[in-house]
Amino acid sequence: MPQHIPAPHNGENRPASRGVDVRHDLWAPTLLRALVALVFAAVTVFWQQPSLEAGRWVMALFLVGTGLSAIFLQVRINRNETVDLGASRSIPQSYGVLYVLGGALTAVVATSNWLFVLLSAMILGLCGLTELVLGMRFRGQFPLGRDWTLCGVITVFAAMGMVLVETLGAKAELGVVGGAAILIGVTQLIAALSLRHDARVADSAASPPARGA
Repeated sequence: MPQHIPAPHNGENRPASRGVDVRHDLWAPTLLRALVALVFAAVTVFWQQPSLEAGRWVMALFLVGTGLSAIFLQVRINRNETVDLGASRSIPQSYGVLYVLGGALTAVVATSNWLFVLLSAMILGLCGLTELVLGMRFRGQFPLGRDWTLCGVITVFAAMGMVLVETLGAKAELGVVGGAAILIGVTQLIAALSLRHDARVADSAASPPARGA
């Protein structure tokens, strides 16, 4: 029988209010991130000859979309009184804002290939590392802990890959990030569906049995 997953409270678990399951607030932002990643991945796969001009806008939209999903997650976490991540509570919002600002900066400033790679890789690296640390901190304690860890690792490797293929042009650079986006999109889609299903099952298990006529 699925059990309710209490949110960490300053590194310790505390029981949640009856009838409240944090997974109800997590699945929608997780699904949004999955859709953003999968759309970006599809574009990079089927786009055979992207120009730098168009490529930077696609990357910018991906970064902004990922950032908005993190900010959405922060809003959902904030509204759930059972969640207390201690000093780490506002970290999703922090790297979400960085993603959004980085995406806007990439779209406006990245007028050359090396600058495009520099900005994109720097944003991906910083945000990925932050998410990785957050995931390792709450791995096993919070429903998204393992997903944060996995996405953080993939994002950091995507940043490194962009730097390594910088001389090969926009197709290779977008392809590296697109490959990472496929992994993130699939894992986040599975996570979102699992969170939604588990939350509903937990609600059903917690509901009092109907009285006989």
